[in-house]
Amino acid sequence: NLDKHVHLFQGSVEKNSLGMEYRIFQPAQAMKYKSFCDDFGPVNMASVIDFSKRLQLEIESFPTSRIVVVVEEGRRPLTNAVFLLGAYMILRLNMSASKVSEKFSWVDSTQAEPYRDATFSKPDFHLHLIDCWRGLERGRCLGWIRFASSGYMWGGIDVEQYEHYDNGANGNLHHVVPGKFVAFQGPRDLAGAEYRDHPCGGRDFSPSFYVPVLRDMGVTDVVRLNEPHYAAESITSHGLRHHAMEFPDCTCPPDHVVAA
Repeated sequence: NLDKHVHLFQGSVEKNSLGMEYRIFQPAQAMKYKSFCDDFGPVNMASVIDFSKRLQLEIESFPTSRIVVVVEEGRRPLTNAVFLLGAYMILRLNMSASKVSEKFSWVDSTQAEPYRDATFSKPDFHLHLIDCWRGLERGRCLGWIRFASSGYMWGGIDVEQYEHYDNGANGNLHHVVPGKFVAFQGPRDLAGAEYRDHPCGGRDFSPSFYVPVLRDMGVTDVVRLNEPHYAAESITSHGLRHHAMEFPDCTCPPDHVVAA
């Protein structure tokens, strides 16, 4: 029973201050989120998987102990911790998003904060915990994500491949819908180079870097939504179709782009 076995504590706590029956669980790496602006989550699938694996191992290793998930003070750390616990409940316990939301009905707007877009502007759209959990539940129902279906496959997610391409040094590329959509940062014409490192961090990639990766993933068409920093011919010359549908960053796409 997760209600009696796993607890959530916010603040600082000494390792041995809770008594022998409690074990402090602080998977700091799984709760890390690399923000772009004022965004703070949700964490990516690699973090969801890492947290779920670690929590399950902790429960199995100490079946008679009470596991205390400890997070730092603040609405945002608590929001991410609650999201991860709910994700575990959906993936491991096969609970529905609505049932998970009931379990966390005590979390109100004074304790948690809705997720927002990656800007510093005042957000005009909020993504709530229940929205994230519903998406995860839908992915589980479709077989896109499952709890440890094999050593490195979580449903349709190859964990090693995901973590490799999630790294900004390896392409910053993700399957959004398995077998359908791949999202990646916009390539740039780098005058023959495969990639270029920024002095202050980050890395740009040329179309020639992405083409073999995309072809290996079964991609047939590339849709450019960001500014044109490369020639379409650098994509089409390799047998991929190219569609230019650019619109300004941090804005909503205009009607003609949506209609296309």
